[in-house]
Amino acid sequence: MPRTSLFVVILLLTGCGAAPPSSSPPSSSPPRSASPSVPSASPSGPSASPSGPARATGARPDDVDGDGFSDLAFQLDTADPARLVIVYGSRRGLGPGRRTVLGRFVPWLIDGGLHADLDRDGYGDVLAFGAPEGQDRPMLPSVFWGGPAGIPADALPTPIRPPVAGDAGTHRAITGDFDGDGAADIAMALPGETPSDLGPNPSSSGPGLGLLFGPFDRAGTPARRTVRASPTGEEFWHMTADRIGGWPSGLVAFEGDDGEQRSGWLLAGRRGGPAAQARKLTPGMAAAFGDFDGDGVRDLAAGDDGSRNNEPGDETEPPEVDRTLTVYYGDGRERRFKGANGQAIAADLNGDGHDDLIFGRADGGSLPRVHWGGPDGLGPGQPLPGATGTPLTSGDYDGDGDGEAVLMHEGRIQVTDGKRIVASFDAT
Repeated sequence: MPRTSLFVVILLLTGCGAAPPSSSPPSSSPPRSASPSVPSASPSGPSASPSGPARATGARPDDVDGDGFSDLAFQLDTADPARLVIVYGSRRGLGPGRRTVLGRFVPWLIDGGLHADLDRDGYGDVLAFGAPEGQDRPMLPSVFWGGPAGIPADALPTPIRPPVAGDAGTHRAITGDFDGDGAADIAMALPGETPSDLGPNPSSSGPGLGLLFGPFDRAGTPARRTVRASPTGEEFWHMTADRIGGWPSGLVAFEGDDGEQRSGWLLAGRRGGPAAQARKLTPGMAAAFGDFDGDGVRDLAAGDDGSRNNEPGDETEPPEVDRTLTVYYGDGRERRFKGANGQAIAADLNGDGHDDLIFGRADGGSLPRVHWGGPDGLGPGQPLPGATGTPLTSGDYDGDGDGEAVLMHEGRIQVTDGKRIVASFDAT
């Protein structure tokens, strides 16, 4: 069966995995001078002051209520049925003081970083996958629209229709700025037979990748759309995308899996849309993107997420995959770390202009570690003090300009700055 989790959160870099590195990494824009990176769930633009602006600034795609602080959206699986929860940031950061449990929608999959201002009204929106509770409607990617009061508890989202007809129940979607025009877009996995384009005479082919380019109207209609063949050459459902940050977002589509580690296929970010040719990565179902060496070019960290196929004889992974994290730098360098597996998230936790990486999980003996970024890239993983959860997402929840990382385990939220747990509370 397909895996039941979608991970967060890609780059302009050289060839990866089995493909030899090229002499010059592909880039959607000329390298820029190093500047402080924003958290992986945060956008480009000036950081909010600690007091927070009084109106929507449009500066943070994860700021649902437009007050200048990142907000957290996540799926609470300990509820029955599962629920979406919004926890709002403030000058004191994340906490239980203000949150919303969305009670009329049953999510199946949501990534903690799926925030984007899809209609460009200055308020972050939340993309989820599921259906209204008690209604006989197919599961679809659906948008909860942000506003000055956030998202009401009784809100119902706007479904995003796939660009082609098909089995809507297996479409997955993720946000990014895939054409680099500053408007948020949606990438969607299309199973089965899909047209290879949307022209007057589309041809039928295998599984596809739908690209819906923003801005979107409130009916969920994009400004334009296109369909490509599957980057993996087969049906896929797990994707990771770079954050919206002033450059074209790259996209990784992972080969369809049944609990084992499979390879991702990278579509580097390009002006006008992702690169036409995908590059195969080494196997590993966790990925996060950032500028780890501060050179202004996007880098990728990809590794073993710890999942194992539970069929007899398939409980292990090859040594080059097992508990391995590979960092692909935009200048063509690669570096591998051994000894941990789990989920990965990136953020500039200390505001030094280098994104940092948190990698690990709450079980299996791989408690999260922090890899600090620097001029040479990521350093070896160090124990993350007090961490007992699995990395979920990141943002600037207190508006101080530095990122914070969010971990979750069994309905318990932890917020860390990489050196200590700054907040811990129940998810509901």
